[in-house]
Amino acid sequence: MEFSSLFWVVPFLGIILSMSFLPLLFPRFWEERSFFIMLFWVGLYLVFISCFFGIDKIIYAALKPIIGEYISFIVLIFSLYVVSGGIFLNFQGYHGPIFNTTFLFLGSILAGWIGTTGAAALLIRPFLRANMRRKHNTHLVVFFIFLLANVGGAATPLGDPPLFIGFLNGVDFFWFIKNLYKILFSTIIVLCFIFFLIDSYFYRNDHLLVEEDVKPNVEIKGRLNMLLIALILLVVVFSSFNRSFIFAGEKYSISALVRNIVLLLIAFISLKFTSKDVRQKNHFSLEPIKEVAELFAGIFVTVAPIINMLHQGVNGSFGKLFSIIAPNGEFAASKCFWISGLLSSILDNAPTFLIFFHLTSGDANILMATKANILTAFSVSTVFMGALTYIGNAPNLIVRSVSTNYKMKVPSFLGYIAWSSSILLPIFAIIAYFL
Repeated sequence: MEFSSLFWVVPFLGIILSMSFLPLLFPRFWEERSFFIMLFWVGLYLVFISCFFGIDKIIYAALKPIIGEYISFIVLIFSLYVVSGGIFLNFQGYHGPIFNTTFLFLGSILAGWIGTTGAAALLIRPFLRANMRRKHNTHLVVFFIFLLANVGGAATPLGDPPLFIGFLNGVDFFWFIKNLYKILFSTIIVLCFIFFLIDSYFYRNDHLLVEEDVKPNVEIKGRLNMLLIALILLVVVFSSFNRSFIFAGEKYSISALVRNIVLLLIAFISLKFTSKDVRQKNHFSLEPIKEVAELFAGIFVTVAPIINMLHQGVNGSFGKLFSIIAPNGEFAASKCFWISGLLSSILDNAPTFLIFFHLTSGDANILMATKANILTAFSVSTVFMGALTYIGNAPNLIVRSVSTNYKMKVPSFLGYIAWSSSILLPIFAIIAYFL
């Protein structure tokens, strides 16, 4: 199916606007009926499909994104969430701006090697526990999302899906760290410095709520799950082989099917052999991942027409957008940076990376050599700008949901955008200037 009108954006925008305003205007209604609201917009989209393309296309429109992309996406997120929930880390007696800043810095470095989802799911609980007695804690969740759930993922293809897509399309594994390290570490350092100033300010008002005389101690339980996280990463890296099968007239990857089965098996092993005490100490619940699964199911289905129109390039409904990126046929790095990044903040960042990869060349050797600045631009932006909204990257919502379970004060959808825009956009403007 080819989509040729911006009319098809309506169901996707309906989900985004529902997420933005309903929790603010009708919080109880949203909390109790968010699933049915998502279902309404998906249903409306499928009604549009039946009207324009025929009722026989409904199953295709629903199943194609679910089977082709969503299942693999949510299985990876689910397995990392379950396994990391079986690891109990507790930094007893550690607190304050220096500890928090060091924690975020090291966690950001780790995210580049175990993935933003793995780092966020593994480290959010011990970070929250270390700051449970803080009165002002909104900024803690916000900067955790900035650094561990997004920016830190720009180190390697293991860090974030866009770079993994680049790796699968021929970009050298170490090209990213060799070419992005200056931007990556500069951004991490600047964000950590800003965080330190903000955290120091609030800490002075919070110190009476903090236990000062507890002997510092690091407690680790559930070590089996550390091995399982490493196994998940190995499965993801080594599960790409060129075999496919046909289902409902569409070709699907056998490697993805095998990977999903193995990842679910790993999650089952974690649930079966992890002590219940460990999960109880972690306040482990499937509710956060259920919320993420429901939300992204709606997003994956309704975003399909937008991805399709973007793939049409200059000949599609977004043709004017692409004429801005390359007004004279030559791509401008700063424009690639902004447009690919802003798209990634509301769409899935992996398809956005893939679109720009093929739009700007489609040849990894050319992009790594003569167009290295262009590849750098949309590699950085698709990873970094996922931090602009809660839906920019799946770990953002996991962090938000887990933080809510810990009774932390988390910003609303628009409140978070206010935080991210005021802090991140000036940093991104500086990055764009030097590209």
